Amino acid sequence: MSDPFRRDGPKIGRNSPCICGSGKKFKYCHGRPEYALPNLIANADLERQIVAEGKRQLERHKAREMQRQKQQGFGRPIISMEHKGYRFVAVGSRVYYGKWKTFADFLHNYIKVTIGSDWGNREIAKPLNERHPLMQWYDKVCHVQMAHAGKPGELFSTPVTGAVSAYNRLAYNLYLIAHNGKDIQTRLLARLRNKDNFQGAYYETQVAAWLIQAGFELDFEDEQDISQSHCEFTATYVPTGEKYSVEAKSRETRPGGSARTPVGQQLRKALAKKADHKRLVFIDLNKALHNVEAGYRAMDRAEWIIKQSEKSMEIDGLPAPSAYVCITNMNDQHALDDSALATMVSFIGFKRPDFMGEYESLREAARARERHLPMFRLLKSLEEHREIPQTFGGELPSEVFSTEKIPRLKVGELYLVPGPDGQEAPAEVMQAVVMSKEAYAIMRDPKTGKNWIGTFEMTAEELADYERHPDTYFGVYQRQGRRAETAMDMYDFFAEAYENTPKEKLIAQLSNYPDQEELKHLSQKELVEIVAERFTYGAMASGFKPKTREELHAERRGNRKPAQPSDLKPPLRSDTLKDP
Repeated sequence: MSDPFRRDGPKIGRNSPCICGSGKKFKYCHGRPEYALPNLIANADLERQIVAEGKRQLERHKAREMQRQKQQGFGRPIISMEHKGYRFVAVGSRVYYGKWKTFADFLHNYIKVTIGSDWGNREIAKPLNERHPLMQWYDKVCHVQMAHAGKPGELFSTPVTGAVSAYNRLAYNLYLIAHNGKDIQTRLLARLRNKDNFQGAYYETQVAAWLIQAGFELDFEDEQDISQSHCEFTATYVPTGEKYSVEAKSRETRPGGSARTPVGQQLRKALAKKADHKRLVFIDLNKALHNVEAGYRAMDRAEWIIKQSEKSMEIDGLPAPSAYVCITNMNDQHALDDSALATMVSFIGFKRPDFMGEYESLREAARARERHLPMFRLLKSLEEHREIPQTFGGELPSEVFSTEKIPRLKVGELYLVPGPDGQEAPAEVMQAVVMSKEAYAIMRDPKTGKNWIGTFEMTAEELADYERHPDTYFGVYQRQGRRAETAMDMYDFFAEAYENTPKEKLIAQLSNYPDQEELKHLSQKELVEIVAERFTYGAMASGFKPKTREELHAERRGNRKPAQPSDLKPPLRSDTLKDP
């Protein structure tokens, strides 16, 4: 070990050996100007600024990616760029270009190319009531656009009628399938063009899109193989590698929405297909439902039928195999001229008692969820990814399409705003939140270090974007409060809060646990489970009243406020009105 430096020692000569032991003269080593104290202080300050800016950029990147995934899901991101007024979009191995301003503009062009312009023009030549359902939707979409279009080249909004929703939905489904590495099969396109097969093929594309958005990779079965009956495709959940054999069934309906095919029969048909992996069956009720109460009652009825079938259903003389069953009702095509009810979704297990079943404790429920993690992630994705993206890169519509170029508030950015004394001064946004339709931000003057709270008005478009993306709206991830309705909601809140807490601190939170020695042998994850469970029970003892399963089912049967047309957010569209 070298001798310590002495503060009262003699001054080091410039030609003396350097104190660091390098063998160089002091003036050529640590006696150089950059090692002078003022320069060292300046360099240290610059380094701190660089590190702080690096952290800020990482936080912004994380927020942008979370925001994009909230819009686009967990498949491949939209790959797009703009050059000289043209928008280029990559879909799989192909590149499309046009003067599209919104993602919906691109989709309206993409579906025409994919389905086929020649076929579309032949359908348009027919009387309206004889056209293919897709082209009847297209006719209604064009009329809605013409009724709301502004000046040429200007963006405009349209009501989200059932026809608009159904047409955009199919276009987006086809895009997702192609963009995520799977050529759209010629057989699937042929079925889509066929009136009699359209509903089933349409639902198949929707199921594929839902799985892609949830982070699954799809492998379609060989459409040329007619030697045996097999499921539509295999879905692999990428994070875990678990595989599922997927079958999609949409019930045939008569005009007016009454069903021809019973739910139990559709389930039997699906389970009769050859499957190499765990089965995942989607059944769409395809019912014309005009209020939320009727929708939930229809879902309850379908669940009851499937559960009753567990006892008696046989396939080729043997007990039917187990499966995950996702029941849906897509109402768009039954309300073409009105604001349709949102798609309803329910997940149940067929001969899988520990999936969506009754559990002895919160920890048991959490562990069951882990055992069926891909299905719970799929359900969460179905609930979150209900809208088609409006922008190409995950940007907020209010930021891209607004005619008022007011800069969006972002944490870490500088703005010229009134200071505490009323005089304008450059200030940095440190943190922000929205309350009562206004943004409240903690501002900091970088020169003086003074902090104050600034209030900023928000436009209706900005408020709509904040409602969709409250955690990332201000440019970095800031978790906003969630309302806990069930015991598992509260459990998840505590589990997330303690997710990265060291074992010692977790054990310290469990001072009243009866077997302290046992805690020392548990993993960090097991300790988090115990802490979350005990804190949840503590919250319940202190007055938190979670909703029971019976109460949630009662809400299904009609104690919920139905969705109003004014609650719907219309998509932005530009003036692209062309026949296919």
